[in-house]
Amino acid sequence: MTPLHIQDAPGTQGALPSPRPNEPVVDVVVPVLNEVEMLPRFLARVAALGMDLRLICVDNGSTDGTLELLRSRPEITLLEHGRNLGYGRSLADGLRASRAPRVVIIDADCEYPPEAIPVLLAGLESAPVVYASRFLGGGPLDMSPLRRAGNRLLTDIFNLLYGQRLTDLYTGMKALRREAFQGLALRYNGFEHVVELAAGLAGRGLALAEAPVAYTPRQTGRSKMRHLPEVLKALWVLLKLRVAGRA
Repeated sequence: MTPLHIQDAPGTQGALPSPRPNEPVVDVVVPVLNEVEMLPRFLARVAALGMDLRLICVDNGSTDGTLELLRSRPEITLLEHGRNLGYGRSLADGLRASRAPRVVIIDADCEYPPEAIPVLLAGLESAPVVYASRFLGGGPLDMSPLRRAGNRLLTDIFNLLYGQRLTDLYTGMKALRREAFQGLALRYNGFEHVVELAAGLAGRGLALAEAPVAYTPRQTGRSKMRHLPEVLKALWVLLKLRVAGRA
């Protein structure tokens, strides 16, 4: 399959492509940046599900061989940014490229288990959006106190501002019915995309459901997120969106 190269195309807004006959009913959007070590494990675990899924991998300027690996897999719909345009831009472009009535977002580093995809899709039978929560599993969670506190702060403020009951706003895995995000204008290219998407969904009057997920911190490489600066930036964006009344 010929990769789609994206440099400065707009984010997700307006009409999205409609599903085509005989296409999978689930698209899986996967943002990717320098994951050559973990990507084969991720793809193998997705394949082991035995589900009719279309993987939409958005490479955000990888330089470690990830892009070559993705190009060698013709079953993958590949979007190439060519340079690092940001995590949020990868997700927005992946959503824009999707066509299926159900979409799952998941990272490629296996911190969130691909085996939870069927669980989130089952949740879409009764809710328009399902977030995978790392805090509902009941067991110990291997997460630094700083990360836990930052997520909790943002989640609590989001719940207060938008009347939601989430426990894990900054999860990297979620499932959405197509009509839930159709037409949302997603403008933020960085990690603040997370709060922009949630605010847009909640602003439409949608209740964001959750499902527990087992979380395993990445075993190779390093996180792409600088947590304290990103928390402060996300807090500013969240308050800005609420004051502006943007949905």
